[in-house]
Amino acid sequence: MALLTARPARPIPVSRLGRIAGVVGLVAIIAWFLVTFLYWPNLSIIHSALFPPTGSLFDTIHALAASEQVQSALRNTIIVAVVSVVTVNVVGIAQAFLLEAFHLRAKAFFAIAFAVPLVFGSVSAVTGYAAVYGSNGLLTHAMLSVFPGIPPNWFSGMLAVILVHTFTMTGYHFLFLRPAIRRVDFSLVEAARSLGVRPIRALVSVVLPVLRPTLLAAVLMVFIAAVGSFAAPNILGGGHFTMIGPLIQALTAFGRPDMSAVLGLGLGILTAALLVLVLRTERRAALFAGSKSAKPFQPVRIHRRGARVALYGAAGILAVINLAPLVTTLLMSLSSPAAIRNGSIGAPTFENYIHVFTSSAQLGPLLNSLLLCAIAIPAALVLGVAVTHLTHRKRGLIPAALQASLLLPYFLPGVLLALGFLIAFGASSALVGGQVLVGGFWILPLAYTVALLPTVFRFVRADYASMDPALDEAARSLGATGLRRFRTIMLPLLIPVLLQVAALGFNSTFDEYTISVLLYNINSTPFGVALGTLAATQDPSTVGISTAYVVISTLIALTMVIVADRMSQRASRLIGGSAGAR
Repeated sequence: MALLTARPARPIPVSRLGRIAGVVGLVAIIAWFLVTFLYWPNLSIIHSALFPPTGSLFDTIHALAASEQVQSALRNTIIVAVVSVVTVNVVGIAQAFLLEAFHLRAKAFFAIAFAVPLVFGSVSAVTGYAAVYGSNGLLTHAMLSVFPGIPPNWFSGMLAVILVHTFTMTGYHFLFLRPAIRRVDFSLVEAARSLGVRPIRALVSVVLPVLRPTLLAAVLMVFIAAVGSFAAPNILGGGHFTMIGPLIQALTAFGRPDMSAVLGLGLGILTAALLVLVLRTERRAALFAGSKSAKPFQPVRIHRRGARVALYGAAGILAVINLAPLVTTLLMSLSSPAAIRNGSIGAPTFENYIHVFTSSAQLGPLLNSLLLCAIAIPAALVLGVAVTHLTHRKRGLIPAALQASLLLPYFLPGVLLALGFLIAFGASSALVGGQVLVGGFWILPLAYTVALLPTVFRFVRADYASMDPALDEAARSLGATGLRRFRTIMLPLLIPVLLQVAALGFNSTFDEYTISVLLYNINSTPFGVALGTLAATQDPSTVGISTAYVVISTLIALTMVIVADRMSQRASRLIGGSAGAR
């Protein structure tokens, strides 16, 4: 009987070893990035708050409580947040109902006017409102000609901040409240009217209670945005008014990161708690949206002449207020400094635009922000897609931790994210090869990348969830490797949403102000900081430049959205055509 000999173990193919090494390397890079730029900055804030350089946490809290400036900032923040919740929701609800609940002519015009905050926000909107109401604004000059005793800088402080909030924070209502109104069962309104209730009262008494989850989410989102407001109080504060965000910046500049960390932690905890409530209310609203209406909602016709005049009057006033900063910005960008100083428009001239594109000092911020976007957006897309692909349809602690990590910046105000980077990388760190990132170029694109991760992850994860798993399984059964399946199946299906996310990321990053003003390098000033500096001075000689900046950035943003939408549609058609051919 022949001796049995054990067969030698079959060696692992070199190609498979390469694939394993590639996956391990990718996971290692993702883990390093998340630990270094997500967890370490936040842990640094917590450490700075709990273990200050001198004294203890209680000493820091006592010093903050005893400071009149801190008390004033806290009081201003609470007042502005509460008042903004009321004013923003009154305006936002009115605009949503005017567009969806009533039958009005010229509705397309009103929709464009009410959608202005979606493309005209942050520091650009602050600049536009200063062009109308600031010391060199057209309305201010007109008011001074009638009432000479009015202070030229009346548009500053709390009043200015609340006014800007009121008409720039209605985007949530435009995007989410309008579809919620369309989903309301119209038979409820008809039942109320059959009982003799007038149309407007029927809408108020029937539709508003049904919209309660969406309205609560809107209230919370406005409160979060108002509490963390940075650009408006920092630019329009007038030197005598401040809120929590600018105060954190000031304390950091004064060498008190412990105080900044305590205030930042409080702001972050409040924001996270409110966002959890928002997510819960959105889930309730989604459950309501999933139910089918017995009868689609129909805009109500108002036959009483007085009520119809009131509706058109309200719509017209809101449209003018929304469009005035944008239109005035365009007109002032075509005016000379002499005309602006006199409070007039003057003959159209392109000298401001020529100066922007021919002066290195003015063109530099535009190019710097384009470069920062070109670095941050692809990095965020690669990280978001990689984590989503590695964790899709996988359960366990590690996939859940990776997914939660990408959503973490969603719960952090911009000022807290920037503060974490300042504390963590203000000294040499082994996590970045012993380098000091603060004061250098790379800290800003890295912070932008972190801020963009939640948006990328939410959209890409939703797109992955909608994909047919049979496609991947079929390719796997034919022996296709994971990389090949991703390259030939997943990636083409992701291209449309990636283009849309890239456009969203560009619009939120190109004129970003809060993170930029805390982290930028003076040798590579980003566009948002340059625009904010010009808007804060309100010098007649620079108003034309700042307004030209706003027009250029708005045109770039619109171009990005249109191009991304066209490319996304084209990619979708190509995908559909390929599927049909198969």
